[in-house]
Amino acid sequence: MLATKNQLKIEDDKSTSDKELFLKALGKNVNRIRKEKGLSFQELANRCDIEKPNIVRLTTKGTNVTAATLLRIAKGLETTLADIFDFEH
Repeated sequence: MLATKNQLKIEDDKSTSDKELFLKALGKNVNRIRKEKGLSFQELANRCDIEKPNIVRLTTKGTNVTAATLLRIAKGLETTLADIFDFEH
């Protein structure tokens, strides 16, 4: 079963900054969309011309990426930046 947007919300933790919470939620949302599209990490990496470890880090650890990278990911997922940012944090 796929996670809903509400399940992607990350609870606030005193040791976690707003930036970290935002990036983790962003990564989880990208991962949710990837799974909904039935893509492996490698397939998405190939579509985006981004190394697989970078995709994994974004989706699992909330790595900070550039706007240009997010645009490439959105295109690779055949979605919009609005969909990439459609989550609660």
